[in-house]
Amino acid sequence: MNSNPEIIYQTVYHLEGMRHPVESPEALDKAADYIAAKMREYGLTVREQVFTIEGWERPFRNIEGSLGPVGEKPAAVLTAHYDSVLSPGANDDAAGIAVILEAARLLSQMDNPPPVYIVAVSLEESSNPVIYTKVQQSALRHGVLDGQKRYTSWACAKAGQKIQARAIEILNSGKTQAEGYRQALAELGEAVPANLRAHIEEIAPLYETVTVESAIGTRSRIGSTRWVKEALETGKKIAFNVNVDEPGVFRYEPKSQGQLGGLGFESFSKQYRTDPQKEIGNFSMLVTHQPSQHLGAVFTENCEKDDINLPYGWLHAPLDYQQVVAYQPMGLNSDHAPFWQAGIPALFIFDSSTARSNYIHTPADTIDHIDFDRLAEISQALAGMVADERSYKTD
Repeated sequence: MNSNPEIIYQTVYHLEGMRHPVESPEALDKAADYIAAKMREYGLTVREQVFTIEGWERPFRNIEGSLGPVGEKPAAVLTAHYDSVLSPGANDDAAGIAVILEAARLLSQMDNPPPVYIVAVSLEESSNPVIYTKVQQSALRHGVLDGQKRYTSWACAKAGQKIQARAIEILNSGKTQAEGYRQALAELGEAVPANLRAHIEEIAPLYETVTVESAIGTRSRIGSTRWVKEALETGKKIAFNVNVDEPGVFRYEPKSQGQLGGLGFESFSKQYRTDPQKEIGNFSMLVTHQPSQHLGAVFTENCEKDDINLPYGWLHAPLDYQQVVAYQPMGLNSDHAPFWQAGIPALFIFDSSTARSNYIHTPADTIDHIDFDRLAEISQALAGMVADERSYKTD
C-alpha cells in the first residue's frame, strides 16, 4: 500500500477556507458534501449522522464511511474534524481529514479490508454555536471587538489574550471556566479595560458548569461525542479509535520544537529519528493513555518500516481516563476524548500544535505550511496499523 501525497494535497486544497458553523455554515456544508463524495469514490458505504444543538435551528452533520465487515467484528474508527475556527483551517483540520481519507483509500485496495469507520466530525472546535453567538454579541455590544472580529484597542488585545490563557490554565487545574475568567480578572486588576471587564463578567455565567470533563460534547468536541453516544446506543462494535488533528507542520531548523504543557523530548516514552539536542520539530507526536498503549506500539512499529520511516515522539501517559482528567487534562483536547471517556482505546496523532507552530487558529493556517510527504507517511503507517490484527486486542 503506497500513499500518494498529491491526493492528500488535493483534499486539503479543496477543503481549505473558513468552515465555521456560524460565520460560514454554507462552506461547512460544502466541505461535508466533498468528504462524502470522496468516501463514495473510494467505495465506502456512506451515512450521515445529523444532529442538532438546543437553541440552534440549523442542523449539523457527521460524515461516516464504512469499509469491511463492520457489523460482524469490532471495528477501527478513524476520526478528524472538518470544521474550523475563523481561519482557513488547512492544518486544523483539513489535513487530518486528508490523512484519514487517504488511509481509507489504501485500505479499500485490500482484497479483504478490515472493519473500519472513517468519520469526519463537526464542531470539534470551541464552537458551540449558541455560546459562540452570545459571546460575539457581548463583545460587539461592549466595543471589545469590531465587526471584523478585531480587538478595538491594543489594551483590549493584550488583556483579552491574557484572560483567555489564564482562564484555561485555571480550568485545567480543576475549576470551572467561569471561575477561571473571574480569577483572571481579579489577578489582572486595573490592567483590564473597563469595557473588556464588563464583557468578561457578562459571558462568565455561560461557562458556569464547564469543567475539563463537562466541556467534552458541550463546549467543544461535540460531533465526535454525538457519534460515540449513538454508536454505543445502537450497539456498534468498536475496537479502537485513531484521531488525527493538526498533523502537517514539520520543521527542520534548530530550536523549532518547544514544550507542550511543560513536556519536552525527555517526556517521550519512545522516539525515532528525533533530535533532542537541537530541538528540531521534524516528528509526529503520538499520545496514548494506559488502555491505549498497544495502539502506540503497533503504530510506531509501522512508522519505522523502511518504506515509511516517519519520525515520531510517543507521549504515553500511564493513566486511566479519570487520572488524565485530573493530572493531564491537555491530553483531552481533541476528538479522541469522547472515546477515552467511553472506555474505548484511542491514539491521537498531531504535530504538537503551538509547541511548533504559531499558525494555529490564525489566518496563516494555510496549505503552504504543510509537509505533504510527511502526511503520506502518516497515512501509510495508519493504514498498516488498521490492517494489523494486534490493534484489535480485547484483553
